[in-house]
Amino acid sequence: MCIDPTKIDRPLETCEALVAEQKAKIRQLEQHLQQQRELCQKLEAQLKAVENAGFSASETEFEIAEDDRIRLIASLEKSQEMYRTLIKHYPNGSVFLFDRDLRYTLVDGQGLALAGLSKEQLEGKTLWEISPPEDLPLFETTYRAALAGKENTFEYKYGGRVYSTTVAPVKNDREEIFAGMVVTQDITEKKQAEIALEEITNQLEIKYQKRTEDLKKANNQLREEILYRWRAEEALRESQEQLELFFSQSLHGFFFMMLDEPVHWDDTVDKEKVLDYVFANGRVTKANDALIAQYGGTRKEFIGRTLYSFLSHNLTGGREIIRDFFEAGRIHVENDNRQCDGTQILVECDYICIYDFHSRIVGYFGVQRDISERKKTEAALKESEERFRQLAENIENVFWMLNVQPQEIIYISPGYEKIWGRSCADLYAYGRFFAESIHPEDRERVLATFTQQIESEDEIEYRIVRPDGEIRWIRDRAFPIRNQAGQVYRIVGIAEDISEGKQAEKTLRESEERFRQLAENIQDSFWLMSAEFTDLLYLSPAYQNIWGRSHEELYAEPLKMMEWVHPEDKHLLEEAMGRVLQGESTSTEYRIFRPDGTMRWVCDRAFSIYDESGNIYRIAGIGEDISDRKFTEARIQAALREKEVLLKEIHHRVKNNMQVISSLLQLQAQYIEDEATLALFEESQTRIHSMALIHEQLYQSEHLDRIDLPPYVENLVANLYQSFGGGNTSIQFNLNVDPICLNIETAIPCGLIINELVSNSLKYAFSPSSEGEININLYEIETQQFNLTIQDNGRGFPTNFDADNTETLGLRLVRMLAYQLDGTIAIDSLCGTCYTLIFQELNYRQRI
Repeated sequence: MCIDPTKIDRPLETCEALVAEQKAKIRQLEQHLQQQRELCQKLEAQLKAVENAGFSASETEFEIAEDDRIRLIASLEKSQEMYRTLIKHYPNGSVFLFDRDLRYTLVDGQGLALAGLSKEQLEGKTLWEISPPEDLPLFETTYRAALAGKENTFEYKYGGRVYSTTVAPVKNDREEIFAGMVVTQDITEKKQAEIALEEITNQLEIKYQKRTEDLKKANNQLREEILYRWRAEEALRESQEQLELFFSQSLHGFFFMMLDEPVHWDDTVDKEKVLDYVFANGRVTKANDALIAQYGGTRKEFIGRTLYSFLSHNLTGGREIIRDFFEAGRIHVENDNRQCDGTQILVECDYICIYDFHSRIVGYFGVQRDISERKKTEAALKESEERFRQLAENIENVFWMLNVQPQEIIYISPGYEKIWGRSCADLYAYGRFFAESIHPEDRERVLATFTQQIESEDEIEYRIVRPDGEIRWIRDRAFPIRNQAGQVYRIVGIAEDISEGKQAEKTLRESEERFRQLAENIQDSFWLMSAEFTDLLYLSPAYQNIWGRSHEELYAEPLKMMEWVHPEDKHLLEEAMGRVLQGESTSTEYRIFRPDGTMRWVCDRAFSIYDESGNIYRIAGIGEDISDRKFTEARIQAALREKEVLLKEIHHRVKNNMQVISSLLQLQAQYIEDEATLALFEESQTRIHSMALIHEQLYQSEHLDRIDLPPYVENLVANLYQSFGGGNTSIQFNLNVDPICLNIETAIPCGLIINELVSNSLKYAFSPSSEGEININLYEIETQQFNLTIQDNGRGFPTNFDADNTETLGLRLVRMLAYQLDGTIAIDSLCGTCYTLIFQELNYRQRI
């Protein structure tokens, strides 16, 4: 192939077509060679079939077979001749056959002459006789590989030419390898074409760049615009598949925000107006699923959204971001956005401006990550670090951190100064102070522990000597910290002053001895069991006195005690066992049977004991013989029931006596003709009846010390209406009494006040047959303080009537009773008459 270097303007496609043409010719020659190989194999098979024909056939058949044989031989000879002719005229290449001794038995092809070789020089010669020494290892290796059944193809330079060389095995009809074949093809022109193609490509690139510069200098706006659009379309078309794959599979949000028209961003424009245009006309033209998912919307409602819709919640801040972005051409920023439903999200953004050939902004590309969870995590981490700092600097224990290589203290909390009595700053500067402060008897053991690399949690107790000579006990727990490779690079620990704890262990032994003395000498039975109630660990001697049984029997079988519990009380113990295993403290009273058949009452108080992990591992309790108390309580309960019956009977008799008094007054009133005196008798009857109602209610109630006011007031008002209503059915009572219970000291004066005031309203507030209302409200203002309001809508007091200074018995009685209740009473007669009483519940006097 010849290359004309002057024709550099020839299109790149023409060069590629020439290369393709040469490749097609090479493939055609290879196919033709393969066809000839197949033809030879077919002829050899036919010849073999003729030679192997049987001689048992008839003479005619033999003659026919002989004729076929002659024709086949002639055809084979002709095919061999054609094959040799093909090899001889093999274009731009050569064919070599070699035997197992690596001797060339056949050499031919047009490529021999081009390489400066001849058939006579090579046929009959061995590989070692004709191959260049530097190439001999390559050919010997590939030739022997072919004789072993392996085909190889490689490029070989010889005489300034480049050959594509194929070394392959040659097989007979029995598939046995008896020789090897070498086929070479001169591909020098092909290589030159490739080099020329690369040169042309480079020259075209240089020329294209030069032309591009010329076009820019010509300032042909229309042509530049067309060229830009063509280039943009081509680039987008070529990268569409990669971009789509990148968009669809990325976990980050990608989008393009493009403008309807390009904008300039320089000192020649009003940047505020440009920003107005950008916010109104910057629209999302492409977005991946990850970005849409960040906003919780759908693609249909997302594509086409303007920049304003994204930043409307903070236009001022948004404009500043876009301003800085356009100034720099790219920006990295963290900002708060809003999802489609208004939910706030925090995003981390990278934006890059997209420019046209006129340096105008046509839009921008963005990468956006939702960092809401990361920000929450960072805030939580910061809060955690602050809590750790506060904890480390305020706890009494000493938190420390040690670097392994080099070994040095990198942190120690302020508690060190309080416990060790030494300066943290000195420890940072002179770490040896740590060793010097350890008690001489413990120093070697402690230093050996801290110098070795610990692999798991380690704990050690040792003594220190403070500068003032005081000795303190320390418990130090150390923990390894590993890097990503799993190696321990730091050790952290917590040092605790356990001096008081050590003192407490002395104290504890003394306490245990005192407990043993106490447990073995008190009358109550102390016991200790495992959390499973399977093992009885301790039982004090008092058990034998209460239960009348031996320790050994219960030690052997702890749950046997359930057999000695009264059948009606067993469920109480079972429920208590369940609650105490939940961490509750229980107190259970139950009955037991002693071996002699007598019954005793036992009060068992049980509680849980926890281990260092907070798990229940022991159950302890104290059993007390409460038989005497139970028997006494039974006698007291019987006496109380008798007293309740007696009190009820007393209240019943008081009520009856008051009824008798009321009846006597009624009989006496029959002989009185003076109306004023008769009215006094009737008022006395109602007062007696109001007190009788209290005793009647106490007699009927389960509580003998308190009066339930709602039913009492209702009965009292009904009786007053019957006595003073005069048959006027138009008067309506409105009762609004909260469920209040008062003791008898308070209820009696309160009832008498209601009696007096309601009686006055019935007698004086309304004319005969006139309609009217009487409202009674009673409620609690605060603890033991009450408000009583009695109001009618009648005629009210006369014009010159002074309620505060009147000497009528009823109102005097009301004021006296209010004083008795430590209360105040107010009277309002602007619209009818309204009495407001604020009073306290009196203290209940102790009664024998």
